[in-house]
Amino acid sequence: MSKVYNEVDDDEKEDKGNDHQEFLQETASTKRLSLDETLKEDEDDNSSSSKRSSSTSITKSIVNRALDSNVSIAFMSFITTYAIYGDDVRILGFNPQSDSTFLVLSSLAFMFFLLEITLLCWCRSNYLIQPNFTAIQEQLTLDRWKGRQSTIGWLGQLGKAMQMGSFYFWLDLISTLSMIIDMPWFIQLQSTGSSNNNVIDSSMAGKASMAGAKAANKLKVIRMVRLVRLAKLYKYFSTKQSASSSSANKIAPTTTSSESLRQSDKESSLDILPPESHVGAEMSDRTTKKVIVGILIMLLGIPLLQADEVDYLNEFSMKMTFEHRTLITSTGNGNDVNEYELEQWEFSESLLVDSTNCIDVTYNGFEDGLSNDAIIPSDRAKIQDLRVEELDVITIGDVDYVRSMTAVFDASERKREEALSGVLLTSFVIVLLGLGMVSFTKDVRNLVIVPIEHMIQLVREISENPLGKDLSLNLDLDKRHKDDGMETTLLIRTISKIAGLMRVGFGEAGADIIGKNLNMTQGTDTMNLLGNGRKIHSIFGFCDVRQFTDTTECLQEEVMLFVNRIAHILHSIVVQCDGAANKNIGDAFLLTWKVNTDKLETGTCEDHNYSADKALYSFVKTMIEMSRHEDFLCKFSPRALSELYERMPGYKCRIGCGLHFGWAIEGAIGSSKKIDASYISPHVNMSETLESATKEYGTSILMSEPFYNLLSPEAVAGCRKVDVKSGRLTSLYTFDVDLGVGFAEHKKSKARPTKSRLPHHRKTAISLVVSEPGSNILQRPADVSIRGGGANNTNGSSLGDLPAIRISNNFPNIWRTDEDILRVRSHFSGKQREIWGLGMKAFEEGHWNIAKTHFEDVLDQSHGKDGPSIYLLKRMSEYDNCAPVDWMGCWNS
Repeated sequence: MSKVYNEVDDDEKEDKGNDHQEFLQETASTKRLSLDETLKEDEDDNSSSSKRSSSTSITKSIVNRALDSNVSIAFMSFITTYAIYGDDVRILGFNPQSDSTFLVLSSLAFMFFLLEITLLCWCRSNYLIQPNFTAIQEQLTLDRWKGRQSTIGWLGQLGKAMQMGSFYFWLDLISTLSMIIDMPWFIQLQSTGSSNNNVIDSSMAGKASMAGAKAANKLKVIRMVRLVRLAKLYKYFSTKQSASSSSANKIAPTTTSSESLRQSDKESSLDILPPESHVGAEMSDRTTKKVIVGILIMLLGIPLLQADEVDYLNEFSMKMTFEHRTLITSTGNGNDVNEYELEQWEFSESLLVDSTNCIDVTYNGFEDGLSNDAIIPSDRAKIQDLRVEELDVITIGDVDYVRSMTAVFDASERKREEALSGVLLTSFVIVLLGLGMVSFTKDVRNLVIVPIEHMIQLVREISENPLGKDLSLNLDLDKRHKDDGMETTLLIRTISKIAGLMRVGFGEAGADIIGKNLNMTQGTDTMNLLGNGRKIHSIFGFCDVRQFTDTTECLQEEVMLFVNRIAHILHSIVVQCDGAANKNIGDAFLLTWKVNTDKLETGTCEDHNYSADKALYSFVKTMIEMSRHEDFLCKFSPRALSELYERMPGYKCRIGCGLHFGWAIEGAIGSSKKIDASYISPHVNMSETLESATKEYGTSILMSEPFYNLLSPEAVAGCRKVDVKSGRLTSLYTFDVDLGVGFAEHKKSKARPTKSRLPHHRKTAISLVVSEPGSNILQRPADVSIRGGGANNTNGSSLGDLPAIRISNNFPNIWRTDEDILRVRSHFSGKQREIWGLGMKAFEEGHWNIAKTHFEDVLDQSHGKDGPSIYLLKRMSEYDNCAPVDWMGCWNS
């Protein structure tokens, strides 16, 4: 029985457990649904909040552009002009009946000013600056007070944190509130009207009117605060002019292609203002603020120090008249009238009326039976026809004012004179304010801001085009600024020199490094020298100076002159042929010609700008010029020459060259201590291998088949295949050059061109190439010049009189028109080239006995000097002039 109960209990427990588990699952599901709904609501709230924020930002941007639009600026300028001149113009040219119209206009101007301030506070964060309460709390802590460097600096930081509103916010607010002083007289005019007599009857109102008139004259100076709104107009037009100048600078290079116009642009480069920089805008803004504050202090301070003009005639005449009127009854008994004093009173009253602009006289408290109103000429103005501010009310009386006299004077003429004076003063202040801002900012701008902006523009242009020399700023062409002695000019010239040094030092491979590290838009202060490289396709030319080790031992210190003279000739020609110098390794030089491979497969030689022709021509022309200027290359001290020719009699400076085409990785190699901008690739090493092989083949130039395939038919006509290899090199080619034709004698027979005959753009340049839009190869810009010239030439004085080398870029016709090229090729005739071709064909096909006959024939015709024939005959003799069994038309090694 207990077992049954136990089973029942177990079943009940199990049912309860299942019910509890289901309850928990339902609760968890409900919680998940609630959480999902909450998250969805939060997402909806965030989405709606972001939409509202985006909508608000768009609205603010629209309002901001509307406030800066030409229409808005012109409208607010018109209202500002009215606020400055309106009150004076009202008094000068309009009658009192027009005052209500001016009241409406002034009220509208006041509301428009308030509306502008409200919109600026809403859409511009830097206009209504809010106090930074967090910074205020930090500044007021004891630790910050103890850690202060100076009390003045601590107070400055505290004041900056407590700043409420910008400078222009307070000026706008004060100038707008100053319009309130023009409102009361309109209100008084509406409330007085027919009750002017009541005002005059009140002696206390008369005294208040006098005090109010004096206060109004003081307060009119406050209207000058409205002139600061013209400063905003000045800043607006200055910004517009700077923006239009910047746009013109950007558009000018694309719309002008003539060389003469580009030269004219360079000569006037310092006259064109660059885009306004942050430091220029800040300095101009601060100078404008100081000018505004200085002029306002002067305008508000000077009138407060001046004494008020007092019209003694009116008050003196009234006092004399009042005294005589008082004495009429005071000297007699009861109501008896003193005839003498009566006559004196009548004379005084007539004198008061006739000698002043009095338009009304009223006596109060006199019981002498005489009239309480003076007789005023009918031609005088009426009180109701004049404005309140055009009335001078004077009241005098006895001690307790039981008896008093009130006179009203017409001040309309004086008010018109004051209005005219106010117009002239306002105009003068406007001119003074404008000239002050212009004159104060002109020197600062010319001496500081513009040079700084030129420096920034120069750095920006260098970062955008590190290898370019056609910069918008050229001090050498501007004689006015060349020797002005200003440190800023020295800094600009120094930046240009540093840019030239970077171009020469880093080279074409370091263009990206210069551009990235000089890019001012990046927010880092550290140099980013190392990183991923960039894959490029280029022609690599490697040349090596023959017998350099022996030459170094003989020349010792003068070996640097020797190497640099060779580099001068080589680099001058390479750069003129759109190439770039990369490495100078003592006796060897690495040159590059970048090639755009977009049309390499299907395009012609012209599509890649005859890059291969220019590379081959550069090396051939360098050999020719080195032979022509042998005296220049070997111009050493007697000791060095003696050792050189004693060790190597009949020494001639010669080089060997290798040319190859392929890909490479361009970038920086090294560490943060020292980097070299160069190329890493087996194809770079291949050009060096080809140069080394020139000694074995007895040639000056060796070319790989990938390079050979880029040559034009005109260049191929002077080339011949000298060997076939397996692997990357496949076939080897050479360009036949005979330097024993006597270029030195040929040079002496011709008139040597003087430096004055050379055009400016042919100065020898050490430069690197830069990409030109629309071309398939990188083009060479003008660059840092190294000129030949005598003792006065600082660049070339130690190297001697550097030869100025000119070449033609008439490719590919240059292979048929250049006399030097034709001379060095003349030793290898067309018949020899035909025989060599037959021999090379037999060599590749394995008929070495036939090839041997042709090679020997070529060698005999060259008088035993043909290097490729000697090499192949020697190599075939190692196999008994029979092709190996596994011969496949090329060597395996």
